[in-house]
Amino acid sequence: MSEQNLIIDGIKWHVTGRQVQPLCPKHHLRLYVVGGSEYISSSLSCEECNTPYRLPRYVYSEKIYILDKLDSKIFKDMKFINLDDEAIPIAESKVSSKDNRYFTTALLTESKVGLRLVVYAGEKGKLHKTQIFVEPDIKRLAFDQKDLHPSDVFVKLEGTFEDGTKSSINKQ
Repeated sequence: MSEQNLIIDGIKWHVTGRQVQPLCPKHHLRLYVVGGSEYISSSLSCEECNTPYRLPRYVYSEKIYILDKLDSKIFKDMKFINLDDEAIPIAESKVSSKDNRYFTTALLTESKVGLRLVVYAGEKGKLHKTQIFVEPDIKRLAFDQKDLHPSDVFVKLEGTFEDGTKSSINKQ
């Protein structure tokens, strides 16, 4: 069972699993609901100092909010598959130059139109890169017009054909 302690809206919160307990920021005692139940009150009080603490929402809703905030920290680091566009990642490969100055990343996805290979390449630490799109099922090869032209990044491209023949183009 995970245990966490955090401060949100000026109040200390002790969270154990899915149980959330508000604590007095000064005395570390449990805070208790003032004026009814946690479903209709947004006020808490400390038995030691009688300091009133007003929450931006009802106590019950604040506890749910606390759990949602903790979950969001987990969710933000998760990878998501975008089923709206139906581009499901199949494989990914990353390569850096020997001096670690340049990078190339290839991402193979399955989309509505079939397989799509996206190649990102550029100089590390620079904003501009090139993106090349290869869609063999519809026989399309393109690059992103908003980014660098592939010839601004690559000095040599090599291809292997169906019969095993290899060909390369060198930038002069």
